[in-house]
Amino acid sequence: MTKRILTILIILIGLKSYGQIDKNQFIGLNILQLPTSTINLNYSIDYKPLLTPIVDIGYAFGYNENYDLIGMFLTPHIKLYDGYEIDKQSGGYLKLGGYLNLRKDFEKQNFFHLGLFMTNSIVHEKGFYLSPIDPRPYSYADEIEHTVYLFGFSSSLGYEFKITSRLKTNIDFQLSFPTDKYLDLYSYGNFIPGMGFKDIKNKWFPMLIMNLKYRL
Repeated sequence: MTKRILTILIILIGLKSYGQIDKNQFIGLNILQLPTSTINLNYSIDYKPLLTPIVDIGYAFGYNENYDLIGMFLTPHIKLYDGYEIDKQSGGYLKLGGYLNLRKDFEKQNFFHLGLFMTNSIVHEKGFYLSPIDPRPYSYADEIEHTVYLFGFSSSLGYEFKITSRLKTNIDFQLSFPTDKYLDLYSYGNFIPGMGFKDIKNKWFPMLIMNLKYRL
């Protein structure tokens, strides 16, 4: 993970020294990142009309089922007792990647883009476990807690548009695909910061993101 961070920093420093990009740097945050409660900060450069490198770092407080507007259609969300009662799913994430912008020049301010990111996530889970075949009442459940590092790729399709001369926003539908290490997480339903939530069988983790960014 440290090597990936150093690599992207070297790339960004190199882009900055290349010249002509000072007017096209942005600092932003996600005002929506459904279905999770998250604080984040991202930095991007309009390096070329077609290319926008991005570094995104954030912390997710947890999965919020009440706001899972996308996941309800893409993952089963079946109420199935598997012995786990999860009280806490939280953690930080770092996304490194960027957008391929569907435009020919900087004059076009409203356009679609495709995104691809390497996503590094740390998930902390805490709760209780009692085997479904255990005859004891749930008050005898064992406390469980662990922290898992996960790596995966996130792809997205979005639309960016101008609000003011310095303020822009983009709305993205994101699908993330972690490595099989996500199977180390408790329960059938899994939440991964920066990636999203999936239930039961499917491996993809959907998320709906609205980002607001300010030109420096």
